[in-house]
Order: sequence, then structure tokens, then C-alpha cells
Amino acid sequence: MTIRSAAWPSLAWSSAEQIRNEILRRLQENADLLVDACRDSEIPLPLRVDPGTNSGCNWRIEAFPGVTPACQAAVEAITAEMMREYDLP
Repeated sequence: MTIRSAAWPSLAWSSAEQIRNEILRRLQENADLLVDACRDSEIPLPLRVDPGTNSGCNWRIEAFPGVTPACQAAVEAITAEMMREYDLP
């Protein structure tokens, strides 16, 4: 479990739209290594949550209904990476 504290490096503050767009950008950047279907994935907006119940991150995406099964693991990995880098304002 990761808890954010004063010892954590600064996190970037981004809007829900910016976070979603960055997830899509990273997915499309790696789409050549995955499958073409990943390029057309639809990512929902992140939802604000209590960071105390979400490993220190103040947002999450509950499900990815617009993502094909072949892309699911990649989207989840990118989202987990993003959760360590960005917070909602």
C-alpha cells in the first residue's frame, strides 16, 4: 500500500479531461506494440475519491467499458502509472 506524504515528490495537478487524454495518448503511443483496436479505445473520465481509501490517489476509473479485452491489461497498467503521477485539483 502506498500512502502519499510530504516525502512524495510533487504530483502534477490535472483536470479529469487532461488525465483521460494522457491515458489515451500513452495507449496510442504503444498501440503499435499492442493491437490496432487499442487506438479506438474510449476511456471514461476519472472520478474523484477519498485518497485514504485509494492508496493515496484522489481519483480512479471504475471500469473501462469502451476498451476491448485485448487492450484491457495495457489500459489498466497505464492508468496505474498515471495514478502515481497525477492528482485532480
